[in-house]
Amino acid sequence: MAYRLPLSIVTSVLTLGASTLMTLSPAQAADLSPIGFRDSGTSDFSGISLGVDGGVGLGSAGNANTSGMIGGLHLGYTFQANRLIGGAEVDTMTSNVSTGRLNSSDFNQKFLSSARVRAGYVFADLVAYGTIGYGYSTSAYRDASGLSHATLKGSVYGAGAEYSLTRSISVRAEILRYDFGNKIYATNSGDQSLSTNTNLVRAGLGVRF
Repeated sequence: MAYRLPLSIVTSVLTLGASTLMTLSPAQAADLSPIGFRDSGTSDFSGISLGVDGGVGLGSAGNANTSGMIGGLHLGYTFQANRLIGGAEVDTMTSNVSTGRLNSSDFNQKFLSSARVRAGYVFADLVAYGTIGYGYSTSAYRDASGLSHATLKGSVYGAGAEYSLTRSISVRAEILRYDFGNKIYATNSGDQSLSTNTNLVRAGLGVRF
């Protein structure tokens, strides 16, 4: 036989729940909504954010094209004033961006990172932004005579858009360009100077705190 709760208990629970909702302050009630809105009618993108990113890297090293997959994490802080946002973000990514084997040489980047500021404008649940900062990458060049490693440092800039799914969860898409300039790789056959740039097209999922 199925067990049924006494009607008096059901009534008491419903009454208690209704009383609790009636006593919530406006700020507490807003926390229960799927998406948090400000007085301007826009989503609230402010706070600390942590997320994951994945995508592709396309670029060049010297006269050779590079390509590969990238994936990693980002951590940032955003402040918001009505429809304007600003903040800072760092990210770190593993990578298999490389030239592949070209005759007797090849080039690869196994790790990329950046520290950037960003600023943008909010359209309801969507924020569009630009970003600029400092970029870092490990790299390796190999020819028939040996292998040479080098650290790449330069500028990174780009643009993106972020969409708020709920008060604390959002998805985003970004295009970033890393300009690393020239770097000399020394092997037994001599020095090789390569000018490297890497373009990232990536999507991400983030949580705000």
